[in-house]
Amino acid sequence: MVAAATAATTAAGKLPFPLLTRTNYAAWAMRMKYLLRANGAWGAVDREATSSEVDKGKEEMAMTIISQSIDDSTLLRVAEKETAADVWAALRSMHVGVERVREARVQSLRSEFDGLKMGDAESVDDFAARFTTLVGLIRELDDQMEEKYVVKKLLRAVSNKFIHVASSIALFGDTNKMAMEEAIGSLKAHEELVKGRETAREEEQLLMARGHDSLRGRGRGGRGRGHGHGGGRRDKSEVQCYNCDDFGHFAWECPEKKKENEEKALLAGYGSDGPALL
Repeated sequence: MVAAATAATTAAGKLPFPLLTRTNYAAWAMRMKYLLRANGAWGAVDREATSSEVDKGKEEMAMTIISQSIDDSTLLRVAEKETAADVWAALRSMHVGVERVREARVQSLRSEFDGLKMGDAESVDDFAARFTTLVGLIRELDDQMEEKYVVKKLLRAVSNKFIHVASSIALFGDTNKMAMEEAIGSLKAHEELVKGRETAREEEQLLMARGHDSLRGRGRGGRGRGHGHGGGRRDKSEVQCYNCDDFGHFAWECPEKKKENEEKALLAGYGSDGPALL
């Protein structure tokens, strides 16, 4: 057992063993799974993960790691268990509860999951944190929660300002094979794009307001520089259009936008008066 403890400490490095508490079983079990896998001892806990007989050394390794990750009172409660799998099952039963309690908890969490909605002012990060936490709790109790079901629920739960991008993901993406993190990443990318455009629009409006005030100031007390032939012109060389990204004009006077609108108007007129476009 001492050799197993030394080997486990060496494989885990200087990181402390995760300690099981009354409230952290789901996260603890996940960390323990990674730790046991890193030490090659997960098969001693999950017998379905290996088809061969569990090596005695791996059995002792698993028992040692688990014993170092629970407090003294919990250790005494599982002291009579002979295998790591039995200890693991006992710990799960203590913290997850018996089957009927587990089923009641699953139903409660699934009901909360089905009613989960993104707030109008909620960011993608905040909603994703709530969403993924709830998914993690349900999956710890019920392994039947498929990824495609989670992704589709995520896209249905977004607020109105994300409904268009969610619809695009559902229409053009393969939600049956998409990971939850991928869907969240797409929503986050859209959010950042919108933020960038809003910032550019606010900066443009501020520049326009400053320019207007500047022209009004030059015009006080007479014609001044703000009146007369060409007096109303201002230097826009540092103004950047957020429509075409060129300098020298605002978005509302963008020549590219005007050209695009003229083409749309021409096509619309042709479609109504002339032959239908295929």
